[in-house]
Amino acid sequence: MKERITSEYEHALQAAYYYIGNRGIRVDTEGLKRSGAIVNSEIARNLAIASSQWGCKVFVGAENNPVDEAVSKLAVNLNATQGKYAFLTKLKTLGYNVPKIAKKNEDGDYEAEYSTGELALQRMLATNQFNYPGGDPAIRAVLKVRELGKLKSSYLNARLFSSSEGYLYLSNYNVAGTLTGRRSSRKHTFRFGNNGQNFPKHSDIAALFTECLVARKGHVFLMVDQIQAEDWPVSALAHNLRALDELKNGVDRHTNLASSIFNIPVSSRTVKEWKDSLERYLGKKTRHASNYDMGPGRMSDALAQEGHSIGTPECKVLLDKVAILDPNVRGVFHKYVRDTVSRDHILVTPFGRERQILGARPDDINSSVFKEAYAFIPQSVVGDNTGFAVLKLETEYPKEERYVVQEGHDSVVQDVPQDVDTIYKVLLRTDGSFNRKVRFYNGIEIQIPIEAELGFNLKTTVKIKSFTRAGIAEALKKLQDETKAVAA
Repeated sequence: MKERITSEYEHALQAAYYYIGNRGIRVDTEGLKRSGAIVNSEIARNLAIASSQWGCKVFVGAENNPVDEAVSKLAVNLNATQGKYAFLTKLKTLGYNVPKIAKKNEDGDYEAEYSTGELALQRMLATNQFNYPGGDPAIRAVLKVRELGKLKSSYLNARLFSSSEGYLYLSNYNVAGTLTGRRSSRKHTFRFGNNGQNFPKHSDIAALFTECLVARKGHVFLMVDQIQAEDWPVSALAHNLRALDELKNGVDRHTNLASSIFNIPVSSRTVKEWKDSLERYLGKKTRHASNYDMGPGRMSDALAQEGHSIGTPECKVLLDKVAILDPNVRGVFHKYVRDTVSRDHILVTPFGRERQILGARPDDINSSVFKEAYAFIPQSVVGDNTGFAVLKLETEYPKEERYVVQEGHDSVVQDVPQDVDTIYKVLLRTDGSFNRKVRFYNGIEIQIPIEAELGFNLKTTVKIKSFTRAGIAEALKKLQDETKAVAA
């Protein structure tokens, strides 16, 4: 598969991302130490849970190999793939049914192999082979150790620029680094920073890191993201005018879908109850899976990786219901992609980004090829829409008024002076930078709106309800009050 975008745009955008990466995000180094101590304590606690259940020493890393030979005979290293401490060997010895996971071999073909990776462990947790109430404690503990270890190695221990204040640099953004049009980023050439595209989110563990990313002194973070971003291009490609009308009017489509799937009247719950419900979560996930033709087995695995045990049969029922409720996704959107790829072996987005797809063959089994193709236009449109916004913010205003410090596919974070007038000016500029019409092959035009928040760190934020000075003043006051309450 090959991808091409115009060289002028790629060069300009790469230059804009260079400045973002080298501007850096300020880090609360003392907070980072506190978070690191909490993570170390939680890792030790969860290792103790697995050790107690399995009756042996469970550890991580060769540097922690047991010295006592009697202990060594039964011990297991969660990172070991071979040798006497191998995790897979230990699981089999304990009687676990270890699943096989399909992986590509050297020839590019998929082969099923026994695995102790996250997906395999999530499947084991879901099956709960030994019928532990609430799930197998040791397997759950191992998954938690893996999650904590990733946070520690990739984020809490990231190399910071040495100065009186710590700064996390997010250099080496690549505007054509993925097959679907998303940006990619990696460590700085001199090993500073990490992948700023994938900051951990939406969990207590993630908060241990995001609360340490703080605005510069006298500044505040202005965070904006595209509202229901990928739903817009999918609905346009599916020629779903009703969906587009709902999006324009701010309808909560995930709640409505969940209401239809589970036959629960929308009026039977408050907005907050719906927001926090498993049904709405499943409605959102099922829509996403349907949009990109995810099979029920893969959907079940994806849900398991987020801690929800929903079997393949149940996922098939959900996907079948969505297919009936929104037939245009398969009948129009997917058909357009299949026909175009089969005929031309190339897809072109409304912004001119091209992707050659040479592996698709008509009337043959090309499920994986087409699944990737379905994602290309929606994800690329959203990523490039953000990219154009970044480019404008980083090139059309004076250097001292360029504040972007992070970009995350459909979102932008800016570190701006903490006064209402400046925030208002930058917010209007940002809104304007996203203000563009996107015209698809079928003549449908969309314009994806944004929403905004303020925060002194990336954990605690307050929504800006209206893009006015009054709306900003209200949000800033609320943020200040909440910050004082936490400090007290």
